[in-house]
This record gives sequence, structure tokens and C-alpha cells, in this order.
Amino acid sequence: MPLCSTNADETKHWHKLLNGDQQALAFFYERYADYLLKYGLSVTYNRDMVQDAVQELFINIWNRRQNLSVPDSVKYYLMVSLRRIILKDLLHARQSTDVFSEEALSFASHESLFADEYKEDVHLKLQHAVRLLPARQQEIIFLRFFQKLSYEQITTVTGLDYQILRNTIYRAIKTLRHSLSEKIALTSVLSIFPLLI
Repeated sequence: MPLCSTNADETKHWHKLLNGDQQALAFFYERYADYLLKYGLSVTYNRDMVQDAVQELFINIWNRRQNLSVPDSVKYYLMVSLRRIILKDLLHARQSTDVFSEEALSFASHESLFADEYKEDVHLKLQHAVRLLPARQQEIIFLRFFQKLSYEQITTVTGLDYQILRNTIYRAIKTLRHSLSEKIALTSVLSIFPLLI
């Protein structure tokens, strides 16, 4: 479905939601709940907390619908809102983030990239290396390379300044290149992360 058609469809459903249509809320929940769970697990690897945060997000939308406006992008609105809830919960619980879940970077979800056992081994090493990055870098690597968001989209989701975002990605890639070059051939790394060049 073309993006403009999707946006028009979502705008129509968002207006219905604002007018108290529970089916419109269900429409967004069915469309984005799984995606939001995966994204939430890139912010903190605490499945229970993320599941609760996704539920809280949709409850908040329903309860505050009369005060909401129509977002330019429902997807990014949901991501930003979920991120705020998770960070608030982490601060409240005084927990530290441990980011990427097995599911978010699972071999099955990227099997087209890893056709043989060697590439699977490379992927596992990459997964391990990403987990060693600081939490903020892990989240940004997830958004940039696994969710394929643009820099502008990531600044919208995270609230980071564009230059700070680029510097953070540069530092994360530099760390990953150094870490992975000791374990696997650089050509294998580049086949996974073509933008590491």
C-alpha cells in the first residue's frame, strides 16, 4: 500500500479514535503493538516493562483522546510516546537498560541476509558486539540499521540533535568495527552493515 494511502487511512482512523470509536483504537493496536514491543525492547530489555508500557500507551491515548491532535505520522508518535513511558518507568524503577532482545536481532528475522552457517556466526558476533555498546548507542543502531530509519526520523523519535545523533552513530560504528575486526573478517561485517564503510 502506498505511503500516502496508508497515511490517509491512518488519519481517517485517528479522527474516529478522537471521536470515541473503540474500533479505531483497536485498528492502531493491531497494526503497531508487535512493532512497538520490538522497538521497546531496543530501549530496555525488560519484556514485562515494555509490554506494560505498550498497554499504558494505548490506555493513555484512549483516556486523553479529547486533548490529542492528529500527528503527522502515527507510527513516530507512538514510538516517541512509548519511549517516554519506558524512560519514565526506568527512572522510577531505577533500572538500567540492557537493550536488544534475542527477538529484535534474531537470525530468523534476518534470514535472507544470512544464508549459511558462516553468516549466522557473523550475525551472532555482531549481536554480541551491539549488546556491549552503551544503551543510547544500542537504541540508535537498532533504529538506523535494523529498522532502517533515516537520521531525521531518528531525531524525531529520540529528540537528539542531528549532529549529536551523527556523532553517536559514528562512535558506535567505530566501536563495532574495532570489536568485530578482531573476531571476523571485515568483509563479513561490511556485508551486514554496508554503511560501516
